[in-house]
Amino acid sequence: MKSSTNASASTTGWVYNWFFAYLDRLFRIVRPRRLLYLAVDGVAPMSKMTKLRQTYFKTAKYRADSEAEAILLTEIFRAQGKEVMPRDTYELENPVVKMPGTEFMEKISAALEYFIRERLNTDPEWKDIKVILSDANVPGEGEHKIMSFIRAQRSMENYDPNTRHCLHGHDADLIMLALASHEVHISILREFDNPNGRIPARFYQFVDIWILREYLELEMKTPGCKQDTERLIDDFIFICFLTGNDFIPQIPSLEINEFAVDLLIEVYKTTFNKMGGYMVNTDKIKDKYGAYLEVSRLEKFFHELSLCEEKILLKRYELQEKLLRKIQSEAAVKEWAKGEDRGEKKTSFAQQFFYPVETSLERKSDDVVRKNTRELWRTVSDIFCNKDDLFKNGACKQDKIRPGWKSRFYREKFGAETSKEVGRLQTEMVVVSLVSSCKWSLMRLAMGNLD
Repeated sequence: MKSSTNASASTTGWVYNWFFAYLDRLFRIVRPRRLLYLAVDGVAPMSKMTKLRQTYFKTAKYRADSEAEAILLTEIFRAQGKEVMPRDTYELENPVVKMPGTEFMEKISAALEYFIRERLNTDPEWKDIKVILSDANVPGEGEHKIMSFIRAQRSMENYDPNTRHCLHGHDADLIMLALASHEVHISILREFDNPNGRIPARFYQFVDIWILREYLELEMKTPGCKQDTERLIDDFIFICFLTGNDFIPQIPSLEINEFAVDLLIEVYKTTFNKMGGYMVNTDKIKDKYGAYLEVSRLEKFFHELSLCEEKILLKRYELQEKLLRKIQSEAAVKEWAKGEDRGEKKTSFAQQFFYPVETSLERKSDDVVRKNTRELWRTVSDIFCNKDDLFKNGACKQDKIRPGWKSRFYREKFGAETSKEVGRLQTEMVVVSLVSSCKWSLMRLAMGNLD
């Protein structure tokens, strides 16, 4: 299983206690019998590290902006007689502290070693378990370390093919990694957070890869064709790359919450006979010339998928226009209601008399201070959400899609004037940029870390 630290941790001591309790809970749920592999994220490939740096810069900017907004709101609240709690600063507030190579990760490695030795010496359930720890000093992401270990075990002569594996981690690609391994007996323990955030109240669910494989086999079955389940799964993994991951930008017309995976499967099924077979052959994945990918078949798949792109964008535009009209209508109603309230609102003598006494007493209560603090940070969050929402802040202007928008796009952005130049540019963008990125991601899933 892959271990990870809680993002809301405040001090190193709290992290250790939480970490040990979390590992004990996972151990009781999974109950390993032969081996336990604990993997902590090490240095990731350069592309992911670059993305993490961008994310951390954005997080730092948002934190600075929100703190500045909170200072202004605190003054306003206090002017209104609302006391708020001072903002706490946490030892591990900066996410960079939890990156590989930092002092904190060195302490985590030492703490994990202590935890493992202590459990092996005192806990009877750990007595017959072999434990392997791969800490942050070992390069590679935790889930890839685990899958590399499983692949190494499978290559041994005395490997038992009926060995069952249970993986746990917070990476969304864990299911794809398990499918790419073509190991049938794998279960993934997934976690569902409880709103209270307490460890005893967390919910878990097992995802059995062998059942998922059966569903994919039924869902992607093409009538009249002999089916190869392993190659079918490889094709499924490959087409899912088009929805984006840590290394591939998402195609704008493919949103997972808009059922993009269902669309990809449907296009794949309708195009399979035209393609003449499967797109991916992982038996040739070590070929340096990339012969494991049938580019001619992939072109037919992309062509069929491109026919849906304009329909998706137009449908999305219509839904956004409908949503914008609804928001504008609701805003107008609220503004009218505020005017009515200002004209009709009256305060009785009793309300005028008792209100100051009540608030004076409540301000002395910690509950009221906490309530005011929650209100302040909720207001800060709403301010930034409204700024980012193009519909609510009115920044999304009406932009009708006129005929010929594709030609204008390629002419203005790339200087392509003729249809021949546009076609050559499209082929270059798809084959050189997108396909090469997908090929690299597939190799990384099938063979492990490549950096």
